[in-house]
Amino acid sequence: MMPITPHPPTHWTYLDTATPNAIAAALTGWPAGQGVLALVCERETGAVERLQAAAGGRLLTGAVVPGLVAHRRFTRQGVLLVAIDGQTPHLLTQMPQQDGRATAAAVAALSEFAGAAASPDGGDTLFLLADVLLGDTASMLDRLYAELGDQVHYAGACAGSETFQSMPCVFDNDTCLANGVLALILARHPGAVLAHHYRGSDALWAATATTGSQVETIDGRPALEVYQDLMAREYGIVLTRDTFYQYAVHFPFALSRAQGEPLVRIPVKVGDDGSVLCSGEVRENALLTVVRAVAPGNVSAASEAGASARAQGGASLMTFYCAGRYLHLGDEAATAELDAMAEAAAPLPLFGALCLGEIGSGPGLYPVFQNATITAVPWH
Repeated sequence: MMPITPHPPTHWTYLDTATPNAIAAALTGWPAGQGVLALVCERETGAVERLQAAAGGRLLTGAVVPGLVAHRRFTRQGVLLVAIDGQTPHLLTQMPQQDGRATAAAVAALSEFAGAAASPDGGDTLFLLADVLLGDTASMLDRLYAELGDQVHYAGACAGSETFQSMPCVFDNDTCLANGVLALILARHPGAVLAHHYRGSDALWAATATTGSQVETIDGRPALEVYQDLMAREYGIVLTRDTFYQYAVHFPFALSRAQGEPLVRIPVKVGDDGSVLCSGEVRENALLTVVRAVAPGNVSAASEAGASARAQGGASLMTFYCAGRYLHLGDEAATAELDAMAEAAAPLPLFGALCLGEIGSGPGLYPVFQNATITAVPWH
């Protein structure tokens, strides 16, 4: 066991071995009255039941993620335990789908929870951990904003398997769900800072047929066929089904928007029909381009996120780092971004997780769902 030294008033611990004894020992020293937000590596899903057994009467919430950030390094093993107020309002709920979208009743339940639990005067954050396979997280956020307006900030990430296979991945003391969302209200919290610094051309094409995160056609043609043309035209790359995975993470789609950086959507699978599955929703008739991922050694996005989060205050800094961005950069360059973010946020200690989609507040308090970003969440 290799615990991180706690940093009062925030208590957090990394366990590289999530055995029952290691979990019990960590929670025995946990401050009285504090609950636990647990981030569990995908390779150690058995730790969820062990955490539930060890929690006793202490509030337990959490998610299964591809990897963790501890000691300013990435790891694919262990569990990260983060202290939260033991009275933190929370909701764990499944999100039944209808026609590729969460049902109105499911979104209404989330909205009612947040509206009742957050301060009516604003200033709190709706912190969301969602199954990546829901496919309509961006639309869900839009619908929440339509109900909540500027009552809350937003922060969070998508959890689940990096293979994009279904698995139970969000949990509390009693339950672990697939196709679910875990929502917490963080009192007097500024939300998350997002940055990616991916850049591309000004050429735009329309996603003419989509279902959630599945893009069937672009400009009326099979999505893969158009993606191949875009790659050849913009970047001189000959893309085939065999080389799709070699290039897609480095040249993702992006959705144009009026303010802020474009919304990145990383292609992750090709269908037999020529459709392309993305890690994140693409709405029908959305305007698409193909962007070039940030170059290794360019740490500007990390420095920006760290400095912005530090300015918002907090005792430490949680990061959600996109697993696709990590795959693009490789461990050395991705770790350099962690170092840059930690230096920009100093003296705040840094911890967090690899994730499959990132949630924050865009211009104003409007919620944003991204891929490929570095997300900085001040932690009190």
